[in-house]
Amino acid sequence: MGCMFGISRPIDVGADSDIDHDMADDYDSPLTDLEDSADDNEYSSLEETFSESSGSEYGGKTYKKQPAKKRARASDTGKVPATKGVGRKKKTLSLIVTMSIDILLEIFSFLEPADLLFLSRANKAFRRVLLSKSAVSVWKAARVNRGGVPNCMPNMSEVQWAHLLFGGSQCCVCGTNGIMRIDFGLRRRACTSCLKKNLVYKPNFSSKFPDFDPIIMDLVTFTNIGGWAHGHASGSKFFWSDDILNLAARLGAYQKDVHMRKPGAKKRLDDFKSSCKKYVNFVVKHAMVCNAWVDEDRKRQQCMATELQGQNKELIKARLVHLGHDANDVARMFRYHKYGMDSMDKKYSMDKELTDARWKRLLPTIERDLSELKEKWLLEDQRYASDRRKMHLREMYQNYVRQLRRPLAPSFTSFLKLCDVADFLNSSPTVDQESDTNACRAFADKLPDFCTGYIHQTKIALTQFLSPSTGISQYTLTPKDQGINAPDETLLQLATSIFQCAHSGRSPLITWDKVQHHTCPCQSSFSTFECTLSISQSGVAAARSLLSLVGLDAKTTTATTMDHLQHHFFCLNCPLKSENGGSYRMAMDWRRSVFHHVDQRKSHAEPRWELLSAAQLQVIRGRHLPEYPRATDRVWYCNKCERHQGNPVDKATVIDHIRWHGIAAPNQGVDFSYDMGPVKLPPEGTKFFFTPPQPPQKQTKDHRYKHTPPQPPQKQTKDYRCKHCNDSRCFILEGVKMHIKAKHKIDSSCEGTDFCKIK
Repeated sequence: MGCMFGISRPIDVGADSDIDHDMADDYDSPLTDLEDSADDNEYSSLEETFSESSGSEYGGKTYKKQPAKKRARASDTGKVPATKGVGRKKKTLSLIVTMSIDILLEIFSFLEPADLLFLSRANKAFRRVLLSKSAVSVWKAARVNRGGVPNCMPNMSEVQWAHLLFGGSQCCVCGTNGIMRIDFGLRRRACTSCLKKNLVYKPNFSSKFPDFDPIIMDLVTFTNIGGWAHGHASGSKFFWSDDILNLAARLGAYQKDVHMRKPGAKKRLDDFKSSCKKYVNFVVKHAMVCNAWVDEDRKRQQCMATELQGQNKELIKARLVHLGHDANDVARMFRYHKYGMDSMDKKYSMDKELTDARWKRLLPTIERDLSELKEKWLLEDQRYASDRRKMHLREMYQNYVRQLRRPLAPSFTSFLKLCDVADFLNSSPTVDQESDTNACRAFADKLPDFCTGYIHQTKIALTQFLSPSTGISQYTLTPKDQGINAPDETLLQLATSIFQCAHSGRSPLITWDKVQHHTCPCQSSFSTFECTLSISQSGVAAARSLLSLVGLDAKTTTATTMDHLQHHFFCLNCPLKSENGGSYRMAMDWRRSVFHHVDQRKSHAEPRWELLSAAQLQVIRGRHLPEYPRATDRVWYCNKCERHQGNPVDKATVIDHIRWHGIAAPNQGVDFSYDMGPVKLPPEGTKFFFTPPQPPQKQTKDHRYKHTPPQPPQKQTKDYRCKHCNDSRCFILEGVKMHIKAKHKIDSSCEGTDFCKIK
C-alpha cells in the first residue's frame, strides 16, 4: 500500500454506511468537534459569534460590558484620556464579518485545502462556516485548486481527507513531528516506533490473537510496508492492531446474533463480511491512485519550489544592485561555495515568497554576509594574483638559468626577495591577466645583473675563506662582503682550493670550476634553501700532501698544472688487496686521490701517498682503460685555440677541428682536453698488481671436453662515426655500415673514406 507526505490522525471508518456509523460511534476522533454540522439558521448568528469571540481583535463592536475593576480605575482617576490625533487609519480585516456567507464561501472556493484548514483554526466563526454542510463544495474546489488531489477515501469527509493530507506532520499515535509519510492502506501517519509497536504481521496473527477468527484478516485494511522496511513495500500484509480489535468487536456482535438465533442475523453477518471485503478492495485500488498522485505532486512541488527559488534569487540580486551594491559581487555571492544555492535556500528561506516584510528582515543579514565575503574575496584574489605572478616569474627565471649552462645560480626565493619583485607580488590584483604577464617580462632585465652579482658575491666569500689573512678556520659560506672588494681568480684556481656543499654528502669541489658547475640537491625552483658551501678540510689536507710529494708549492700550483702532469698515486693507508692469488693497489690521479681521502676520512687520519714511477705509469697507460669521459659528452675543447672555450663540444667534433690545424693524429691531453667542471667525478683508479694474479683454472664436469665452452660475445662500443654526416652520432662497426647503406646508398663502405674510428 502506498504512502504520501502530509499529516493525518487515525480515522477509523467501516465498509458501508451501517458499519461506518457503528465505527464512528466508538472511535473518538480528534476532528469530532470539527465534523459537527450546523443548520442553515446557524449562520444568522455569525456576526454575533465574531463579537463574542474577539471583537477587539477584528476591529468590530463588542457587546460585553467592561469589567468592574477596569471601570473603577477609569472613574477613580478623574482624568479624561487624551484622544489620539487623527492620522492614517491602519488597514484591518474587520469588515470581513459584514460580508454574507455566500460571498465568503465564494472567496474560500479559490483557496487550497491547507489554507482552509488554517482558516478553520483561526476563528470560531470561520470554523463553523467551513465545517458546515454547505461548505462541502468549497473543500472540493480546494482539492481541484491544489492540483488533481484524489477523491476522499471511502466514508471520509472532505475535512478529514484534507486534514489527513495537509493538516500537519505529527504521528497519529505519539504526536512525533516530522512524519512525512502517509500510509493510505492504513489511512494513518505513524512514526517508525509506533509502526513497530502496532503493526501485526500476517503469519504472526494466530500467535498475537489466538482467540480471533482468522477470517478477520480478509475483512480489515492492511499495508504492505512493515515497521522495519524503511518505507519499502513487500508482498506481505501488515494490519493495524486497533483495526483488528475494532473489527473483531463488530464481527463478534453479528456472530452473537446468529448464535442467539435472531431473525435475519445470518444474512446480516454475510452482508457485513461482503461489505468489508468490498471496502478493503476499494481501499487497495484507491491507495494506488493516491500513491501515483503523491509522486506527481512531489515532482510538481519541487519544480515550483525551484522556480520560486530562481525568482527570489533574481529578485534579491536586483534589489541589492538597486541599493548600490556591485552587480559582480552580488552574482559572485550566489556562486560562492560557502553560500551556494543549497546553503542559501536554507539560510534565506528561498522557497518562500519574498514579501516586503521578509525582505526587511533578510536585508541586514544579506548585507553582512556580502561584506564578509568581499573581504575574503579580496584576500583570495590577492593570493591568486601573487601565485599567478610567481608562476610567470619562475618560468622566466628557469629559462634564463637554463641558458647559462652553469648550475650555480641564486635560488628563486632570493630573487623574489628583491624590493621591486616583492612590491610587484604584493600589489593589488589587476583585472587583465595580460598586464601581469607583461609586467613579469619587465623583470627579465634584472636577471643578468642579479645572477652576475650572486656569482661575484660567491667568489668574494670563497676568496675570504682562502685569504691568508683569514685562514681557513671558518666553515660556513656567507655571501657578505667582508672587506674584500674583488675576488682573487688565481686563488680560486689553486689545487688546494677545495670546497664542499653541506647538502651533497661532503663531496669535494676542486677549484671554482667545480663550484660553478655544482648542482645543489636542496636548490630547486620550489626550494627556499640556499646552497651552503664551506672549506673541505680533509680535501685540502690531501691536496697539500700530494703537492708536497711531487715537490710543488701549494700556494702557487693550480689544478690545471696538476692535470697536465698526469701523476698517479697509491694510497698507503689502504692495505694491499688480493685477486686471483695476486696483490694490487689502486693507482689514482690526483683528483681521484683527493676524493678517495675524503671518502675514507674516518679511517684515514693523515693522508699517506706513494708516487708511481715512470715504469709503473707506463704499465698503466699501456692498458686499455675504460672511456672517460665519454666521447659523446660535450666537455671537449681544443688546446690550440680558444674556439671551444666556454662552449665545449663532443670528442669527434674537436678531433675534426684539430685536423684543420694540420695535426693528422691529435693526442688527448696535448692537442685537446676535456673540461673537468661539468664532469662530476674524476676517472676511477686502475689496478696495479705487485704480484701478478694466477690465471683461473678451467674445470669441466666431463674431461672428454678438450676445449673450453664458448664465451658470450663482448659488448661492442660505439667507436665509429659517419664521415658523410655533419652530426656527432656514434655507431658500432656494423651499425655505421648499415647507416651508410640505408641513408647514403653506398653498399660497400670503406673505413677512412666513408667512416672513421674515434680515437
